[in-house]
Amino acid sequence: MPKKIKTWIIDDESDAQELIKGIIKEEYPELEVAGVSVNIDDAFEKIKKEKPNLVFLDINLPRGSGINFLERFPVRKFEVIVISGFPENKESLQRFRNIPFLQKPFSMDEFKKLTDLAIQSIQDDPHKVHRYD
Repeated sequence: MPKKIKTWIIDDESDAQELIKGIIKEEYPELEVAGVSVNIDDAFEKIKKEKPNLVFLDINLPRGSGINFLERFPVRKFEVIVISGFPENKESLQRFRNIPFLQKPFSMDEFKKLTDLAIQSIQDDPHKVHRYD
């Protein structure tokens, strides 16, 4: 059996965490939720250690934003899907190039489309490196 794709959820809302975990459990047997973080300091430490392939990232977090989190990884080896209830956050992601943005509340179709693309990217090149200027 192929190795599972390790995912991490960064969201301070337990409802959002549970929703994402539930969708992954139901729809994506190839994904494994390795953990959840509710703030960027915890997320930064755990992601450096655990090395997930895919991160679901909220923007509005306590003690720093998802943008601050991304800035800590000028070179990253994981895919990111940003999930935010604030459409204005999409613009602040521009400099990170090609990070998909899913607006809360999202439809199952939108979630699956972006997750499928991320999985495909990971399977096509598991060692892909993302940089930002």
